[in-house]
Amino acid sequence: MIKVMKKLIASIPSLTAAFLAFPPIAYAQNIIDCNQPGGEQFKALCALTSTDLGKRLSQVITFAFVIAIIIALAFLIWGGIKWITSGGDKTGVEEARNHVIAAVVGLIIVFLSYFILNIVVFFFTGTNLTDIKIPKFNP
Repeated sequence: MIKVMKKLIASIPSLTAAFLAFPPIAYAQNIIDCNQPGGEQFKALCALTSTDLGKRLSQVITFAFVIAIIIALAFLIWGGIKWITSGGDKTGVEEARNHVIAAVVGLIIVFLSYFILNIVVFFFTGTNLTDIKIPKFNP
């Protein structure tokens, strides 16, 4: 069983290389004009602007960060409860302390990633993370 797993794991890089070496063929099509016949199907897409897409993207990113902070705070509270209920047991206190340290490190990572992502977005777009504007390409 272990030999089979080793062979399977060893074949992953070659399968990945083979997958990337032969991309699917995509043929370009004409851009559908919303004002011409047949464009009615795409009215929602035609009404979507780069500002709307950027707002949605920034909302999703902000929501993900809020969820990550809530989860990290829940782990921090859970570690504190474990510490209080350990009753002085050395292994219980050690386990609770490790839980609290992991939650604090998780909070630090979330805040630093938000800060770094905000810097990167400002560098490329000139706005902050809550006001992303996707640039439009006009040929």
